[in-house]
Amino acid sequence: MSTEIIESNIEIGSELVLTKTIIGQADDLALEHEDFSEQYIIAGRKAMYKLLEKIYALSEQLDKSIDKEEQITLLRRILAEKHGIRTQQNTSDVTVLVRYITKADRKTAHVYSRAIEIARMNRVDSSNFVGYVEQAGGVERIRSSSATNKELHQDLSAIESEIEYKYELARKYLTARTELPLASFNLGKRYTQTSKTNSYKQFIGYERNGRYYVLTQQDLDGNQELKLIEQIAEWLDPNLKYAEKKVIAFYSKAMLKRKQRTMKEITRRRPELAARIRQVA
Repeated sequence: MSTEIIESNIEIGSELVLTKTIIGQADDLALEHEDFSEQYIIAGRKAMYKLLEKIYALSEQLDKSIDKEEQITLLRRILAEKHGIRTQQNTSDVTVLVRYITKADRKTAHVYSRAIEIARMNRVDSSNFVGYVEQAGGVERIRSSSATNKELHQDLSAIESEIEYKYELARKYLTARTELPLASFNLGKRYTQTSKTNSYKQFIGYERNGRYYVLTQQDLDGNQELKLIEQIAEWLDPNLKYAEKKVIAFYSKAMLKRKQRTMKEITRRRPELAARIRQVA
């Protein structure tokens, strides 16, 4: 009988040792997972947010470019021809840019671009995008939150709200004015060497006897440009359908002029390229 008790104690002891061994191994794996999560998952997620922050900044730069339409067309063409990724005409410009840079599938690109678009709607500066995403709980949380909000949930090609719609028309009007300006003049290289290209300028003028004299110029920063867009939006006709019709017609006329101007420049500088473009067209 004493032998059975000893054997039983040994078995219990063995079980205890085995249990401790399994728990010990589980603890080791837990630490390994924690290290993996910190080094790869969390670090990788933050790196992705940082990349999206840079894409956000680049999308703002693209939006300000006077040749935006041509650049978007080129991005679409390269995506299709080189990477086999085709985008629809109603795919947002941000999504096109995201897919060009990340080569992500349609669903993932939608999540990324949606986060950028919602951040832009909320007037989040591109330099603060990472903090904004982390505070919101991640890009997927931003997308899902916007999908449950009726004021925000629309197709990517739609204008998010009446105010944003006015801003979009104002941007189109301003872009069109770069081809069909109210007036134009040349200051000379001496005064434009330090000026940024593809940036809106403001000129400080002085009026005397009905004639205006330019005293200095400067590039508009983000806040000043937003105020300019808001001001133009306020000038639009209250009847948005009528305003849209007028702005779109004006924009189309300006884009036709841009296309003609661009072709003239290409013909002058690279006639062989101009010939190939005409063949494709």
